[in-house]
Amino acid sequence: MIRIRRPKTLIALLLVAFLVVWLYWNRTTRTDMSTYAPADSLAFVEANDLTEVAQGIERTQAWQALAGPVGARPSLLPNHWFIRLARWTGIGSAEAILLARSQVAVVFTGAEASQAGPTVTIKPLATLVIETHTTQRRMRPTLERHIEDLATRVYGQPLLSRKQVDGVDLSEWSSADGARHIFAAFADTVAIIGNDEPSVLHCVEARRGQRAALAGEKQLDDLRKKVDAPNANVVGFVSKPGVKSLLQAYALYRAQSSSDAATVSRIFSETLGNLVDGFGWSSRFVDATVEERCSVTLAQGVADKLRGSFVPEERLALNDLPFVPADAHSVSLYHVRDVEGVWRDLNAIIASHADLIGAIAARPMLRSLLKPYGIDDADTFVHAVGTRIQTIRLEETSPAVLVTEAFDRQGLRKVAHQRLGAKARTENVGDFELMLSSTDNWAASFADNHFLSGPADAVRRCLQAKAQSQSLTSTDAFRKSQRLVDVSLPITALTFVNDQHAAISFVELFSEHGRSAFSTSATAIDEASRSLPYAVSVVILKDAGLEWTSRSSFGLLGSLLVTLMPETAK
Repeated sequence: MIRIRRPKTLIALLLVAFLVVWLYWNRTTRTDMSTYAPADSLAFVEANDLTEVAQGIERTQAWQALAGPVGARPSLLPNHWFIRLARWTGIGSAEAILLARSQVAVVFTGAEASQAGPTVTIKPLATLVIETHTTQRRMRPTLERHIEDLATRVYGQPLLSRKQVDGVDLSEWSSADGARHIFAAFADTVAIIGNDEPSVLHCVEARRGQRAALAGEKQLDDLRKKVDAPNANVVGFVSKPGVKSLLQAYALYRAQSSSDAATVSRIFSETLGNLVDGFGWSSRFVDATVEERCSVTLAQGVADKLRGSFVPEERLALNDLPFVPADAHSVSLYHVRDVEGVWRDLNAIIASHADLIGAIAARPMLRSLLKPYGIDDADTFVHAVGTRIQTIRLEETSPAVLVTEAFDRQGLRKVAHQRLGAKARTENVGDFELMLSSTDNWAASFADNHFLSGPADAVRRCLQAKAQSQSLTSTDAFRKSQRLVDVSLPITALTFVNDQHAAISFVELFSEHGRSAFSTSATAIDEASRSLPYAVSVVILKDAGLEWTSRSSFGLLGSLLVTLMPETAK
């Protein structure tokens, strides 16, 4: 018996040893994806575990409430057990192994702008880096097939060519007119896919050490720590040049029909971009929601100059929202120590960090920020209001109503009449007087110790909410979000946004029913979306910069995906 057992025991031990060695050999070691990003990149985003992201989405309150009515599968992963097996052993289909083992990063290296008449088109130069931790023999055919499918959907009949550049296999899919391209480079276990050949090759060179990489850059390391990158599911970084590019793109988008849009956008981005050295961003899943953190590093000395007027002395009052209708889309609360001081400090800071043209343009640029609220005389306005300001948006795309404390009624009345004109008429809404423009749909009102300015219909609804005591604070969705806010912090800006449409649009990207779901399940979708809390975000001036934190259904990444795939979003 003893002689028989000894060989069996030895065989069992050998099998266990073999299994341990095999698992150790097939294990994946996390790669620092910033080694693929050139040091001069504008922005960089990484996700080190796609399965964690998928599982996090599945567990959110929004997904669990909306997936069924919208027609999406309850689970984004095909089979959790097979995914775990593929991660540990490398056994499974190519798709399962890629999903289980891959780290991904998106590197933005620049942008190309073209103008046709009054229309400006901006093309970001973006590169997707996939560290598959899988041999090229297994992963390359699958990835090329997916790229081929994408090129066919986008280009119709793409043209494929292959070549080698410095030992790197490079494939190119081109549209029939040769205007659009998808490039894919394969090196060892990595696939690098982008819309610009130099950008793709620069990522390869950064990894090989032939070009300086973001990895090890002090600013990147510092921002990763500030946004708690090790505990996040997705992490992003934007450099100072990247901030300026984002500002310029935003300015071009807002003024693309203007003949001098390019000049205005350049001045705007250079002037405001000089105030920011960069920022880091992270996203993770917390309590069935997406929590995001963004740390904005301001230029040296900017935070110190703002601190005296910017940081409030008193706590923010979340229950003092009498003018916000219960069905409002969003409300933003701004609370500073001294509005006039903030205005004065901002003017001085922007002027001191700008060139001559930027310094000249700084003051009218700041004044233009108040024009959408009917404020032409900014100096009189900031002198006449208190330290608490609200902006209320009743519909997602409608102009907002401005609500302030009225410390100097005469000054605010002067500001209102500049916008309303000399022949303004009046009407009563409950106990309040509503002043109406005789030329357009604009109104202003003094209600108790507050001043309101905005589109007439919206101001009227805000006054009715106050008169009827039916404000946003009475709704369950608001109260759920309100409990997330730590009012003991020196909050400067606090925003609540109805998250229903954004959540539905994101879940709909994964719907198997298409538009028909809304004709058959509209009531169920509406009821499910009403159970969601408002998205909430907070801004605080902290140390040498600004800290922004938010909770929402799917976060900025979800909104970006909806924007990039509008044909499936409603």
